[in-house]
Amino acid sequence: MKNYSYILRVMLSVTALTVVFSACKFEQEDYFEESAAIRIQHVNDEIQSLLSAPSSENGWLMQYYVAGTDDYDFEGFNLFGKFYENGKVTLSSDHRYLRNGNAGKYTEYTSYYEMLAEEGPVVAFNTWNDIISVFVDPVSPSAAPDNLVDDGEGMNGDDRLVVLSYGPDEIMLRGERHSAPVRLVRLDCSPQEYIVLTTVAKMVFAGGRINEFSLSNGTEIKYISGLSKGYFDFVDRLDDPLEKSIKSCVFTPKGFRTKEPFVVGNDTVQEFVLDLEKDCLVSGNVVMSPCWERAVATFLSVANKPLITDEGASPTFASLYGTLSSVITEAYSTQTFSGITFGNSNENSQNRRHGIVFTMKTSSRTYMVGYEGKITVNGNQLTIDVDVNNHSTNYETYNKKDLGPYFDAIVEKMNGVYTLVPNSPFTAYYVTATKVDDPSIYFQINL
Repeated sequence: MKNYSYILRVMLSVTALTVVFSACKFEQEDYFEESAAIRIQHVNDEIQSLLSAPSSENGWLMQYYVAGTDDYDFEGFNLFGKFYENGKVTLSSDHRYLRNGNAGKYTEYTSYYEMLAEEGPVVAFNTWNDIISVFVDPVSPSAAPDNLVDDGEGMNGDDRLVVLSYGPDEIMLRGERHSAPVRLVRLDCSPQEYIVLTTVAKMVFAGGRINEFSLSNGTEIKYISGLSKGYFDFVDRLDDPLEKSIKSCVFTPKGFRTKEPFVVGNDTVQEFVLDLEKDCLVSGNVVMSPCWERAVATFLSVANKPLITDEGASPTFASLYGTLSSVITEAYSTQTFSGITFGNSNENSQNRRHGIVFTMKTSSRTYMVGYEGKITVNGNQLTIDVDVNNHSTNYETYNKKDLGPYFDAIVEKMNGVYTLVPNSPFTAYYVTATKVDDPSIYFQINL
């Protein structure tokens, strides 16, 4: 059970200020008749015993935050600590602000910690430690870790942490100077294993091009943009939001946890976990879903980036594609049909906007045949509306060898409305487009 009330009694005896904690009953020997210093020392001894107990074989996860500055927002950081009764501590991490060429690499550093008796119990890392001291160092975070510039502010992190509550598996703290929250959680695996599991989980829901998500409790919808950075915009709408705040988080082997709780409708959320199907994350009643439709729409608007081949296509479409590929090779032994895109064709150094573009390549050149038209995406629907009779001048070159009808046949089949389905809601590396009025026509758009 978290020991809120005893810490409260200790702090009330030291200061005349009224402090309010979320208390729960704490049953132990009553030290209240002793002096304030002795009472705090009892608590400190208990916390130190908890930190260094044999049951903490793997050490503790430290979900660490800094206060940030007016110019910089920061993600949360997963640090790891192995505490010893003699006052030594080995901290480790692979965070991006490690110095001496260790940024992003798993690094361990041993120093000292102590339990201070101030207005309440304080865990203090009072000697330099490469893992945590960089957050306190008054240097410009934009220049770290290589070109450090003294600006007297740094990231506004803390290495002296006031204990707010403690229990067998969780200790809640807050920075003494800058008040950013820090959470200690007993580890049930090694730090290296935790990092690997967290990296794998993050790749599932924040490792692709999709970085916008909707949050819904069934009655209200909010949005997240920029999750993969570890600090994100929380907005009422993705386009021109009226309400916006920035949230920081740490990633976990099951999802992510934010620096502070926040509200979606009437629901307060903080820790999101991947559901069993791995197509959304959940926090209580709130479901977080990837806005893959917006990501696909944005990508399809980039000229000549989405690529369609015969990979993953229906037999009908694959047959048309294969036939065109064969006749091009027969007519031009040096050319290879490399695929279909949406976007621009380049002819005589002039770019022209087209709906559908066929691309042929030799060892040194690229040739394009384009058809005028529009490609639009609305939600999970793709509409291809291309004029089969309005094509680029390169078409005539190929048509002289009677290849025009093979291009036309594919364009005629592609025109229409399609339902889009991603290979994964979180990491859409391709979408399968199936024609609404003719399901025998489907193809894969590689993003």
